[in-house]
Amino acid sequence: MELLRSRLEELDDRIDVEAVDKDDFAELFKSCYLSIVRSHREEKLRAATAILANLLLREGDPDKCSYTELDHFSRCVETLSSGAVEVLGVFVRDPEPGLDRTMDSYRLNFGRVQALFPQYSADLLMGLIAELDRANLLHRGSAPGIETPNYENIPVRITPLGTRFARFLLE
Repeated sequence: MELLRSRLEELDDRIDVEAVDKDDFAELFKSCYLSIVRSHREEKLRAATAILANLLLREGDPDKCSYTELDHFSRCVETLSSGAVEVLGVFVRDPEPGLDRTMDSYRLNFGRVQALFPQYSADLLMGLIAELDRANLLHRGSAPGIETPNYENIPVRITPLGTRFARFLLE
């Protein structure tokens, strides 16, 4: 509740207080609340509260997402493992110095991602990427014609939806 209070104070005059009385808010609140009580992970707690705060933004606010997108994001918060969230964070925290950060989507080869997570086996890391791929937050490309060991040359890219979702994780 403290995170939500703090986030709402930051948004102050951008909030539509009437939105609290709507069914959409009640339904999304229940989903986010379940994520909050089931997790102690800071990024999941922040994401759940940011989703609720976004739903309360006034119509026409440039940062406001649709209910459908927020509902998808709340399901992602609920179902993604902490490892998958950690992997997504790599794609938004400048893993490649000098990368054009204005792009909504860019790709890394799996070998580069794996180098950032030496503590994980290639199979586990590919499983975490598969979680993100199922939610369309990352896209895992198909195996190239010439395969290399441990999936090294399989392309992985963040999607525009993944970029927007990551904003909730990092707020």
